[in-house]
Amino acid sequence: MARRAGTRQTRGSILEEATRLFGAQGYTGTTMRDIANAVGLLPGSLYAHIDGKETLLLEIVEGGIDKFLALGYAAVAGPDSAESRLRQLIKGHVAIVAQNAERTLVVFHQWRYLTGENLARVVEKRRQYEAIITTVVEDGFRTGLFNDKLDLKTSVLSLLGALNWTAEWYKKDGPDTGEEIGERIADAILLGVRGR
Repeated sequence: MARRAGTRQTRGSILEEATRLFGAQGYTGTTMRDIANAVGLLPGSLYAHIDGKETLLLEIVEGGIDKFLALGYAAVAGPDSAESRLRQLIKGHVAIVAQNAERTLVVFHQWRYLTGENLARVVEKRRQYEAIITTVVEDGFRTGLFNDKLDLKTSVLSLLGALNWTAEWYKKDGPDTGEEIGERIADAILLGVRGR
């Protein structure tokens, strides 16, 4: 049992250091030797814990997207108005970013280095998240809460762009909490899409 716990701890350290290195040096600029050195292992010893560098990237990216999907599925299934659900999505998205902006940047930028089935899985999950937000915004248009003169696709992509950009400028030690920033972004976006 102690060996299994030690393996999980080592794997957690490997993921943490890989995230940091992918964020600082990029996926292609990070070697297995870099990751091994960061966790204090011989490069060959890494393979006792992982299959390879792409496996690490997939786990980081997919784990991050899964957090956004869980938030999205909870919001889209809720009984509240489209405006309340969109506010919940916006605030939740920013809260996930604020938990670990460094990881979020890897999730948002480094996924392109995945290949084959790994890439297809991640692209599908990204599409699912966009579809969730589209459903909520579309519901707001349909019920008259949001201005139906706005283009749906442009509105959704603009919203995602604004939310995803938060990871670029959010500072954990800044004067504002993730919750405060999420509330302000929700106010700004919702004021922009409200119908008359």
